Amino acid sequence: MNEKEIIKKEMNKEENNKSFWKKLDDKTLLINIISFIIGTILFWWLFFIGIIDLMRTIFLTILNLLIIPLLYYFINNFGKSKHQKIIIKIVLVGGGGFFFGGITWFITGYLLITAPWAPLQALPPVLRGRILLLLLLTLCGIAAYIMYRIGKKRDWRPSSYYTD
Repeated sequence: MNEKEIIKKEMNKEENNKSFWKKLDDKTLLINIISFIIGTILFWWLFFIGIIDLMRTIFLTILNLLIIPLLYYFINNFGKSKHQKIIIKIVLVGGGGFFFGGITWFITGYLLITAPWAPLQALPPVLRGRILLLLLLTLCGIAAYIMYRIGKKRDWRPSSYYTD
């Protein structure tokens, strides 16, 4: 392959990628409605097999219904917001820190405390619970700080998807 063919293939990939996101933007409301239906079915299924109680099921169903308009508004108006930098800081530091901190907490807590071979398995349950809670707070704080440093390095610029 020569250089022109490679460039042409890459341009076609970029055009296909842009058309995919444009089609997805047109169907945002439909995606939100489908996610509501799936979430509601999941909550009620968890209720019927006995994992969660009725009050929690009703609460999650109503909460799921309230989130759809918020997500639809956020997705459609995010690129036009005057406070885009603040929103990016909150989402990146708060959401990213909680997400990555939760993942590392789950892995670390399992390997150190709850697994049968864990070194802290012999501790009393109350002490293990306190250690798990402190581990969650510290790992989420560390992950939030790392996400803050990443955002600061990028100068809090939004993704190129939102700026086109």
